[in-house]
Amino acid sequence: MVAVPPKVTQSLCANCGMCCDGTLFHSVLLQPGEEPRQLSSLGLKIKKKSGQTFFYQPCPAHQNGECRIYPDRPHRCRQFNCQQLVRLAEGKTTEPQALETIREARRMVSRVEQLMDETEETNPLRGLATRCATALDTTNRSPLHEQLESAMQTLEKFLESEFRVKP
Repeated sequence: MVAVPPKVTQSLCANCGMCCDGTLFHSVLLQPGEEPRQLSSLGLKIKKKSGQTFFYQPCPAHQNGECRIYPDRPHRCRQFNCQQLVRLAEGKTTEPQALETIREARRMVSRVEQLMDETEETNPLRGLATRCATALDTTNRSPLHEQLESAMQTLEKFLESEFRVKP
């Protein structure tokens, strides 16, 4: 495995942001030893449910493609490397290829968002999958709903194969 230069990681992450904006995940679990109060003071809305402490995505600290709490970000955020970063470190992809994969995912996300806007008003403060489920939760389904469902399924498969990391 090759160390990916921080400049490359920063560039790819700034072009992507899907681990922060609610596209890849709907929430982030806090890890043992993390201080919920400290993270709350940084603007994260910490929740506790069924013994789990977490915050919902999209992350309020992710603004204009950057993390405004980067030096103090949660452990999960520090540790996460999407499949594109892993493949780059393993020499299985190049920076231009990873960037094109990110751009393709972004195009797919834009299409889903466009279809959501045309079918149903959704809360942009919720994750993409949650917003899509809300837009599709209707008894009056139209061809637009079918297009949205298909676009979201295609996006989910792409995110699984290109970004999410298998446990």
